[in-house]
Amino acid sequence: MPKHLIKPHVFDCREGVVYVGPGNKYESIEKHIKQNQKVCFTRTYGTALSFYSWLKRKIRKDHPENDYQSGRKFREELRELASKILVKVIDGKIDLKGVPDSPWLKEFFPKRSCYYISFPDLLGVNGAWQWYSKGIQFPGLSFKIHPYYGTYFPTRFEHLELFDTWLSNSNKKFNNAIDIGTGCGVLTFYMLKLGIENICATDINPNALYSFKKDLEKQGLSDKVLLQEGSFFSGLKDKFELIVFNPPWIPGKPNTIIDKGIYYKESMWDSFFAEVINHITIGGRLVVLFSDFALVEGVCSIHPLKHKLESDDRFSVNSLLTKSRGDRKYGKSRFKLEVAGNKSRETIELWEIEFKGSKGNA
Repeated sequence: MPKHLIKPHVFDCREGVVYVGPGNKYESIEKHIKQNQKVCFTRTYGTALSFYSWLKRKIRKDHPENDYQSGRKFREELRELASKILVKVIDGKIDLKGVPDSPWLKEFFPKRSCYYISFPDLLGVNGAWQWYSKGIQFPGLSFKIHPYYGTYFPTRFEHLELFDTWLSNSNKKFNNAIDIGTGCGVLTFYMLKLGIENICATDINPNALYSFKKDLEKQGLSDKVLLQEGSFFSGLKDKFELIVFNPPWIPGKPNTIIDKGIYYKESMWDSFFAEVINHITIGGRLVVLFSDFALVEGVCSIHPLKHKLESDDRFSVNSLLTKSRGDRKYGKSRFKLEVAGNKSRETIELWEIEFKGSKGNA
């Protein structure tokens, strides 16, 4: 595997820890981690898993998940405390009985004979391995995608269905396209399916590009997609007839590389549109997949994309495809700047935006 890929954080075996196991009371273990001491579980995987589940229930009792905001407080508290729960790895194997196989650990750290890994990171590695080995069947594709460790991939499909529908019904032919923040590459695979072959896919996450490269090779499509590491259009001078962007949907501070696919800084929209105008052809299309989740949950008070388009007459919204969360029917509407009030359901959106250009180049 390439050396620059993102891996889970591990701790040296010489680091001081408190060893705990089946004979320790959960309250006593909790006291250690709340005093900022690292604990290492011994003997059985089931004991570590049982304590982790107990800790989750206890934190949830203190931080009930009544809405998005309280849910995030719960997750942050759990992440802070659970990061101090460790297990030992010896020669690539977890030193616990009954633990699921974690084949990536030898691949990640081939030269380390002994180290600690946090229990949440172990669960993350195990879960990611399951997705990778089994693959994910996305709607509209005839094959599975196998996201590598540390790669963002959609766990909901409404926006993917909207994009597949829009591509299938579009009367405009595109000679080239770019997929910004490609993640596992699913949107590019939809474009390839519809015959767009000159595609660039970018991402700031090296794991995502490595993952996508492996899936392109499996499908024999490597020669049709250029992979570029960087933010937005970093390192590119080309102009594109189609720009596809599935940005994070929630304003906030990301804590991990995966979080960067979920949370965005408020400056993101200004930065993105400042770069778009240099990389889109006159009459080209910008397709943005978004959601009003943050608006519905009260995380923000304005729709950032609508707000941005209100003040920029270089862009014109040709159509807006919408789909309610869990709704199997599509809705199509013309662009409206006002936001409907008293919404109780999240709406998934596909914005088809045409670049008109400035007066100087119209």
